[in-house]
Amino acid sequence: MPGNQRPELRLLQARLVEHFPRIMLAVAQELELLWPACLEFAAERGTELADTADQVVPKLLATIDAAALDRPATAPDLDPLLVALFDQLGRGQFQQGRDLNGILTAYQAGARVAWAHISQEAMQVGLDARRLSRLAETLFMLTHDISARTTDGYVREQSERGLVSHRARGELSGLLMSTMPDRNGILLAADQAGWVVPDQLVFILLRDQDDPPLESRPRLDPEWLVVHVGDVVGWLVPWVAGIEPRLQRALGEVPAVVGPPVPVTEARRSMRVTRSARRLQDAGALPARLIFVPEHIDTLLVHRNPELLTALRSRVLAPLDRLPDTTRDRLVDTLTSWLRHFGSRREVAEELHIHPQTVRYRLDQLREVFGDALDDPDQRAQLFLALVWGAPPEV
Repeated sequence: MPGNQRPELRLLQARLVEHFPRIMLAVAQELELLWPACLEFAAERGTELADTADQVVPKLLATIDAAALDRPATAPDLDPLLVALFDQLGRGQFQQGRDLNGILTAYQAGARVAWAHISQEAMQVGLDARRLSRLAETLFMLTHDISARTTDGYVREQSERGLVSHRARGELSGLLMSTMPDRNGILLAADQAGWVVPDQLVFILLRDQDDPPLESRPRLDPEWLVVHVGDVVGWLVPWVAGIEPRLQRALGEVPAVVGPPVPVTEARRSMRVTRSARRLQDAGALPARLIFVPEHIDTLLVHRNPELLTALRSRVLAPLDRLPDTTRDRLVDTLTSWLRHFGSRREVAEELHIHPQTVRYRLDQLREVFGDALDDPDQRAQLFLALVWGAPPEV
């Protein structure tokens, strides 16, 4: 303490150092609702708070000596240990899942309570109005500085956790999509990534290797994992009750393919099925929109071997080969609709926009071509496979 310091400042410093723990306790009690951990913090750090008084009070009062009054007000520099303390408070807020509003509001409220005690001590020692005003200004600037230190700690912790989590989730998705995933390894990686392992998951194909870039960005849920396998981009999504509407909202107009639900160790199988479905989308055999593979298993089965499907179509439709192309096309359309609607002439007429008499005429032609085959269950089944499930887009 400088020897030429004014007597009231020396007295104020002594009183503030002596009463500092009591002032901090009053602040903590005031802030119990805003910052529930404050009382516990004050109790645990009682000795540190007393030491803090020896650092903070002299710096605070140095801002109101004669030389300092002639300069603009500035907050006193904090000791590195104090900077680390407030940085850790910010980190703790994030680690405990709390936002910053509570603790920053608490700082402001605490500054008001502290000022009530400090100003009372200052007036009792006869501090003049100019110094009292500067002391208030400095105290609230110090509060702002403390808030900034805590915010820095919070943001750094958030960033570091985010990087660690992003890296862990990337490692997890890579493990899930590996050729021989190990369940124990998955459980360990999931724990590190903070991901709850489901009983089943689905692979959602967003973009295959030859697809154009997505025109819109789907909304990724925090529970879902992003996957990159070569040029294939997709999601791994836990398959739980009610997931379909959530996926529809998240994907919007994106023509994604939602694979079949599989155990977590078989995610790669779900991906393979979605890629097969995407090829059928490109060929026109499946709708060019969001589809759920379990609803189209029949189509995937029929188209699993294109060579066999071509051979089937060539054999069962051979009786039509001797007809002119236009006649053949009309009869194929009619037969396909007749098979789809289980022989309902009315529904065939509605689908093809033709008169029921026209349907009757065409069916008579078909019976002339196919004979008793249209009445044989096995041959009708083969026609159904070839035409209803196996029809290419141009038919």
